[in-house]
Amino acid sequence: MEFSRFNIFLIVRLVLMLLNLVLLALLISDGNFWFTSASVLILLFIQIYEIVHYVNRTNRELTKFLYAVKYEDYSVSFSDPKMGRSFTDLNKTFNEIIEKFKHARIEKESQYQLFKLILEKINIGIITLDESGQIGIINQAAGALLNTPQVQQWDRLRVRHPEFCSAVDELKYGGRKLIQIEDLTGLKEVSVDVNPVRLTGTTHYIIAFQDIKDEIEQKEIEAWHKLIRILTHEIMNSITPVTSLTETMKSLLQGEDGKQVEASQLDDETVGDVLLALNTIHRRSVGMLEFVNDYRKLTKIPAPTFEIVRVCDLFGDIHSLLQSEAERRGITMDVHCKNKNLVIRCDRKLVEQVMINLITNSFAALKNTDNPVIRLHNIVTENRIILNVTDNGAGVEKEKLERIFIPFYSTKRDGTGIGLSLSKNIMKIHQGNITVQSSPDIETTFALVFPNHALSNVVQERTLNED
Repeated sequence: MEFSRFNIFLIVRLVLMLLNLVLLALLISDGNFWFTSASVLILLFIQIYEIVHYVNRTNRELTKFLYAVKYEDYSVSFSDPKMGRSFTDLNKTFNEIIEKFKHARIEKESQYQLFKLILEKINIGIITLDESGQIGIINQAAGALLNTPQVQQWDRLRVRHPEFCSAVDELKYGGRKLIQIEDLTGLKEVSVDVNPVRLTGTTHYIIAFQDIKDEIEQKEIEAWHKLIRILTHEIMNSITPVTSLTETMKSLLQGEDGKQVEASQLDDETVGDVLLALNTIHRRSVGMLEFVNDYRKLTKIPAPTFEIVRVCDLFGDIHSLLQSEAERRGITMDVHCKNKNLVIRCDRKLVEQVMINLITNSFAALKNTDNPVIRLHNIVTENRIILNVTDNGAGVEKEKLERIFIPFYSTKRDGTGIGLSLSKNIMKIHQGNITVQSSPDIETTFALVFPNHALSNVVQERTLNED
């Protein structure tokens, strides 16, 4: 309705201008009304200017609106009464749009402030960096960990902490690394995690890092406490009966007055009791020595001698070594080694020791199993080589899985709890790990995880998979 009025007003103005043109033409053709013709011509110019001004009102308001949006100036309002009623709806629409933009900006700003507050409150250092070296965000935890003020350029931070920036540069494609940073407060163990993100055509790097030295020390303290409890338990198990037996022998060899009983007063029964006590003390002493020797094995692993070993050859040697024992127990040993050229870098003797220990454990787990089977097989990925020892024996209950690698913890009554702990330490020396998955009475798999150092392993595995 309002815009139809605009059209009517515009048409009226055009008609009046057309009438003036006709009148001007008649006056000029007559030739006697030069003063009147000049007045009509001036009036015509006025009409043209008025029409242009009238039409340009919309353009001016639209330009004003667009500039307000462009420069985010939401204080602008559109309510000029001089423009007439025909632009009331247009002004109202502009005001509504401006108001929506204003609310959107307020909400965005509120979310940004909330996000910023969260970043400032967490105890993990966060830095955002774009590919040009411009720092976007550096929270308080980051400033405290790096002991540096708020900086905007990555190069300035590099001057203060070259080791930290070098680690981030190494992780530009993503990843995690543990580094050491030294400042006035001492040496810090810092875990650095870098995640690249592509936004609006620009790569941004989200750098998260934290000092884990306190956590490591706390874990070490907990480990020491746990070890002390285990050692105390084992020592008390041996010392208590020894103490009791020495008291018994003392009472047999001393009189009520505390003096030594003469040999002539000892009968055969007393001598037998003393001998039995001495045998028990000896047996407990031997047990204590074996315990200490097991502990020494756990803490003194020989220095590894690394070499390139074919996995299939390793599996073959283990199979040849334990096949006769498996046959004696009625156990089937299967070796699956599809990639004949797959290699790992390891100390062969130590890895053989780990695999023999795992297979020996499988022998015990398969004691009461029908159709017992032990299977050796491998998995290859771009980053890892996994050697698996799988059996269909009794397995390990879920609540015990997390504890089987703890020193001196054993699921077997006569177990020492050393084998799996020693195996885990050996795998740590190889920059790898040992894991277990178990479904009792169905399948249990111990996995030896090695880093894949050879690119040819991946290429060969892909070729085998394609074939």
